[in-house]
Amino acid sequence: MSTPTLPPEILTELRSQNPFARPPVVKAQNIWGESFADVTSLNAHASEAVFETLNKLATATSTLEKISSLVITADRGEGKSHLIRRIRHRLQTSGEGLLVYASADEYGDLDLINTAVLRSLANSLEKPWSEGVSQWQTVATAMVARVVQNINPAAKAPSPIELVKRFDCWAESHRTKGKDLVNEITRLLIKIHPGTDLYILRAILWTLSEERGWLAVKWLAGEALETQDAADLRLPPNQRTDKEREADAFVTLTKILSLLGEYRQVLICFDEMDNIVENRYGYSTAMVILDLVKRLFGSVQQSETAQGVLIATLVLPKTWHATLQSSEASPLKLCTACEKPIPLEPINALSINELVSLWLQDFYRSKNLIPPTPIYPFEEDQLVQYSKEGPYVRATLQWCATELTKKLDTLLAASQPDPPKLTPTERWERADLEAQERFLPEYLEDNELIAEVVRFCLDRIPQISRLSGTAIEKVVVTGTEDITPKSKNNGYLHFKILGTEAGQPVRILVAAVQQTGGFSVGAAFKRLLDHETFGGDRSCVLREENRKLRRSWKAYDYYQELVKQGGEWVHLEAEHLKPLYALKYIYDNHEQFDLSHKRLDSFGEVQRRLTQNPLIKDILSQPRGQVSETALEGETLHHLHSEAEAQQILQHLGDLNLPEEELELPTQLDLTVLEVA
Repeated sequence: MSTPTLPPEILTELRSQNPFARPPVVKAQNIWGESFADVTSLNAHASEAVFETLNKLATATSTLEKISSLVITADRGEGKSHLIRRIRHRLQTSGEGLLVYASADEYGDLDLINTAVLRSLANSLEKPWSEGVSQWQTVATAMVARVVQNINPAAKAPSPIELVKRFDCWAESHRTKGKDLVNEITRLLIKIHPGTDLYILRAILWTLSEERGWLAVKWLAGEALETQDAADLRLPPNQRTDKEREADAFVTLTKILSLLGEYRQVLICFDEMDNIVENRYGYSTAMVILDLVKRLFGSVQQSETAQGVLIATLVLPKTWHATLQSSEASPLKLCTACEKPIPLEPINALSINELVSLWLQDFYRSKNLIPPTPIYPFEEDQLVQYSKEGPYVRATLQWCATELTKKLDTLLAASQPDPPKLTPTERWERADLEAQERFLPEYLEDNELIAEVVRFCLDRIPQISRLSGTAIEKVVVTGTEDITPKSKNNGYLHFKILGTEAGQPVRILVAAVQQTGGFSVGAAFKRLLDHETFGGDRSCVLREENRKLRRSWKAYDYYQELVKQGGEWVHLEAEHLKPLYALKYIYDNHEQFDLSHKRLDSFGEVQRRLTQNPLIKDILSQPRGQVSETALEGETLHHLHSEAEAQQILQHLGDLNLPEEELELPTQLDLTVLEVA
């Protein structure tokens, strides 16, 4: 097949940067990413099956038809996570549904699977959603709107953003009048949803609070609350053992899913089930989760007017085959929406053109270039021919990277029979330029990627002979290690730095914490303090300064304690992470740049980057010993009750006052004060 002649400007840019060399891997955290490039024709049958099922649930008239399940099968790298990301994007854009994403990669102890999935639910619904609020707040707003409409159909309910901004003021206004706003709304909700758990209703309503919403999410995740916090929210403190919490978690999970489905279509996706973890009875991750799906299917309840709940399980084909052989898994309950699992399909003639065009589109746009065709320099016949081999996305992009390199080599050989050979330094400079151009702003959303980059660079230091034993900010790095026990960490801490400082061993716990929700941020900060469990001497949190820490969050207290213990919040900056990312990229793809690891280790610029990068130095340096006030916002949380009052309130939680008389609301709500007569 002929090789197209490339215009000089396009040839120059493609030589400096191969658009297909970026690793085409969608990880768990990328499910929630803001930017999204989708090949709409790829596996459209699977995503459409999901949305068709959700729509059937919403329009079904029988309660038995409001719960459904389906199975999607695909091997590793065949697009399971990409499919979920597409579905998430559509649900978020339309505002009609909610997504609960349960990644088994985060489950360290399968004997506590109910607790782990409940935590996944709480974390998922804490994510930003449509209309500028979280998924929890979306549901809470819908609950308030239904109360208002139920009293007076002509009344105007606050918008989600208005409700969140004004909720604390409204609640305080009621409290000064001896009333409880959340209790009043709960009283009306229980008439709409008789038999619903009062505390779950209260907790979801409290997620509207900017001051205490994170506490409500923490409670909904099954976590323990301090006495005064629990009393302020009028919720049980959840102060139980792990065994007790696990026993209650499944019931809480089904109750929450049942309530969510009354307001929005709910999709819960179980993914990343192909790890080797087992529970104490020897059951694999897949079997444990499939059993949970079966139990959820039989336990979640919906009314005739509910929007419905769909449980989607993404598994390897061999896992599903093994399930069919097991009488314990009840395969029929795992796939009720269709007769058999939905397999993901390989690239075809249509989708390969769309994929390559989409990948090149961003590249050409960033370079202000206009190619002759959307797939240039590839030809349609070439792509169609390759698609006949039945490749999947990851393999296709890797093939494109290799083929593009071959095309460029052929063109260079034709135009320059004896092209000048680049020196190792020139190859390094060219590689560094390409790698740094690959750094995207969205990478700062990815805790895992941030941690992987920093860890790689720290591990490289003792492997380079000239750097081994060198003190950086008085710390001699000897290596890094994983965080254990995994069951206690739940993915919040990322790795531990090992080294010596002033001749003494030092272990530094490191966590990238770019989340924006108070519950998840607090969970990470809390673990950074637990040196006894995780084996650290001090801790370091990597987080951008503009991701403010609210003083009303528990994470603020943890941050103050972190500083007292000799830990530090290192302000993450793109300009400092970018060169480290480039370094890792070059090492990972060294053959592409004709540079060996040994050659890379010898470059002075590589050595300087490892030892003089501001981010590396900040992590290893002696903490400043003071809280960064510029990274904080809001007021500290003031308890509404004394310790004695809190104890008394908690003793009488079961006596929630729900008087029988009707509550009247004005037809047009006063948005300065929510008047409840």
